[in-house]
Amino acid sequence: MKGKAMSLENHSAPGPAAGYAFEFERALYWLARSPAGFSIGIETDDDVAVRHQDGSRTLEQNKHSIQMDAEPFGDRSKDLWNTLSIWVAALKDEELVVGKTRFLMVTNRTLPDCIAKRISNAETNDEITECIQALRLAAVKPPETIRAYADTLLTTSSEPYLREVIENCELVDGACGAGGLDLRKLTIAELQIPEWFTKDAESIANELLGWVNKQVLALWQARHPAWISRDSFVTQFHAVLDRRRQQQIRERAANLIPVIDEQLGKEKGRDFVKQLYLVTDDDSRVDESIREFIRCRIEKNRLSADGNITDQDWTAFEDSLKTRWTKIFSRSKRLGRTEPEEDVGFKVLCETTDGYKERLAGVETEQVYLTAGTYHRMADHLVVGWHPRYEELVKEEEQ
Repeated sequence: MKGKAMSLENHSAPGPAAGYAFEFERALYWLARSPAGFSIGIETDDDVAVRHQDGSRTLEQNKHSIQMDAEPFGDRSKDLWNTLSIWVAALKDEELVVGKTRFLMVTNRTLPDCIAKRISNAETNDEITECIQALRLAAVKPPETIRAYADTLLTTSSEPYLREVIENCELVDGACGAGGLDLRKLTIAELQIPEWFTKDAESIANELLGWVNKQVLALWQARHPAWISRDSFVTQFHAVLDRRRQQQIRERAANLIPVIDEQLGKEKGRDFVKQLYLVTDDDSRVDESIREFIRCRIEKNRLSADGNITDQDWTAFEDSLKTRWTKIFSRSKRLGRTEPEEDVGFKVLCETTDGYKERLAGVETEQVYLTAGTYHRMADHLVVGWHPRYEELVKEEEQ
């Protein structure tokens, strides 16, 4: 027996899903642009709401559409009449304070000339009156979808509150960058991302949007209204930047910087290699030290160019390493007076370079070669050394 095939498309809801996503994008935009002390709500006072420090509010009704021919907030649409009715009722019931609320009708679509645009542009009493008259004309023989709203909205008792809404109402549509890529660009501009992260701006915005989603879901699961403070958002924003900065200045794993034998041979005549042979005859140890030196040089250049590591950061890095070496060197010389100088020097080398990882620009490093290689680079300039008489012996060898 053949039955009717099930269509999965009949069970999909791209429109509503896109609408909810739009609300979160709008909330992210408000979090990015609001001053300290503000709070942004999703599905609280309105689709998106902004609570100001002085107690005033901005309420936003969002109408998102994926239909190319859609006209949200059309003259005889439920969008327009329901939105106005909600705001008028809230003023009537004193849920909102007259004179302290801004009303936004927001859609991703670009609208033609309509009542909503006239409401947005109305400033004088005469212009507000003209808008109300336009609503009355639109309500003649209304469709059932707006009849109930028209019956309550266009009454004498509602008119003062309707005038208040119109006076403080603004339409924000696609022409104003209300949605899509334009909205994301506005959000990124408001974030004021530091110059060295601009190439990651889109990714940073996505990470922040994910954080907003998590916060809202957690609040909803706890049966709390979804309010996010601007201050907590800024804290998260800086945490995102800090993580990325740490990633930028993180050195690569040693196996990602291969060093071939030919490169080793080119470095054999350096002073840091001469220093190594003063305290060890282990060629494999020397070769590994040369690899550390080369990897450190390569990574130092990369981090300076791409990782926002300054000359001051490297100077501080080297200063810390020299201070540590000075303590190890002086202690080892004193305690090793009865030991062969080569053994004392080898102990200094091992304690100084084996396993130790110095912090760079305030961040923990992960690879030993960056620290050990820097020590070898300093040893190449005789700033540090291993043998108790390293300066004297290296200079004698050069004569």
